[in-house]
Amino acid sequence: MSKIKQLDILLLTPSLPYPPIWGFGIRVYQLIRELSRRHRVTLLTYSRAEEDERENIAVMREICAAVQVVPSPSLPGDKRREQLLSLFSPLSYQTSSLRSPAMQETLTRLLSTQHFDLVQVESSQLAGFDFGSSVPVILDEHNLEYELLQRLYQGERAPVRRLYNWAEFVKFRREEQACWRKASACLLTSGREEEILTGLLPGKLATTIPNGVDIEFYQPTPETPTEPGSLIFTGLMTYRPNIDGAIYFVEEVLPLIHKTRPSVTLQIVGAGAGEEIAHLAGPSVTITGAVPDMRVHFAAAAVAIVPLRMGSGTRLKVVEGLAMGKPMVSTSVGCEGIHVRSEEHLLVADTPNAFADAVLRLLSDPPLAETLSRQGRALVESEYGWGSIAGRLESFYAQVLAH
Repeated sequence: MSKIKQLDILLLTPSLPYPPIWGFGIRVYQLIRELSRRHRVTLLTYSRAEEDERENIAVMREICAAVQVVPSPSLPGDKRREQLLSLFSPLSYQTSSLRSPAMQETLTRLLSTQHFDLVQVESSQLAGFDFGSSVPVILDEHNLEYELLQRLYQGERAPVRRLYNWAEFVKFRREEQACWRKASACLLTSGREEEILTGLLPGKLATTIPNGVDIEFYQPTPETPTEPGSLIFTGLMTYRPNIDGAIYFVEEVLPLIHKTRPSVTLQIVGAGAGEEIAHLAGPSVTITGAVPDMRVHFAAAAVAIVPLRMGSGTRLKVVEGLAMGKPMVSTSVGCEGIHVRSEEHLLVADTPNAFADAVLRLLSDPPLAETLSRQGRALVESEYGWGSIAGRLESFYAQVLAH
């Protein structure tokens, strides 16, 4: 990292970023871990049940200068009811679900009793709090949330869910763009999203801080034999784009692959698999649920797939798979915002037939698979290690403070 003075950073996040088993948590955890090597980071976070998360909180306290926990403003069982009621509110569920007097009181107390050089807010859903005017506020946009909501309603088939996502899109687009104007500066995960923001707000202080990967932890394992014809799809399986991607692949792509290679199998790996995912299981499809070490499953797979049709931001599953040296097939949306090129780092396919053909091509062409594997790993090493990404963030902090 560049040499600037030690900073006192208050970092606000909607949930505890440990264990880092989903994209949002991984980004927050890794940035905190890297920044805490040189700076004092105070984590302010919601927790649904502090007693249940005692050990995880303890882990974060070993990394951070301090951790402040506020009870979550809503209970899991209330979510569907609150989403329905939000249809009749001018405020989006995205924002209202994270509003909390207790969080505002804790935030105000911290800012009035302790010195902070800056506040970093993880996601625009949290950016509506009153941060005062004495400390720069940097908004870290993991996605353009309104764009994600727009893609969700456009891709959704269920009428009620489609209506809900449309209403959320309309309301949250207004709220999110207001958050951009209010923040001192903004972080985006891709250059494409940075261009969207600065196009709407010319002159806004913003930069791209991409999603990355722990390149020491995720490495190719040539000593582990791959299972011929085995595919892997990873991610948090409560996340709607992942659910849609899994259903799309199993129902529309895998049958096409099986016409040529009926022995091809798929593992869907990730926490939170509900009924929609569970019903996909069969002789060729295994649902693992949460696993202790994703690397074991990556290592055994012949090809990684990213069949996403909706989403925003950038996908950590892509850089993790490339870091493991896995040949990969992705949709354009799946690898959006990452500096990959089709035929050089992975294969890109956006229709069921094209996706099936790309998978079959990798399974039948070991030299091509090996070339993509090697070049994908080289890309990750050069651009997506968390250490260098945190260094870019630290340099941007200096720019914000000077500004």
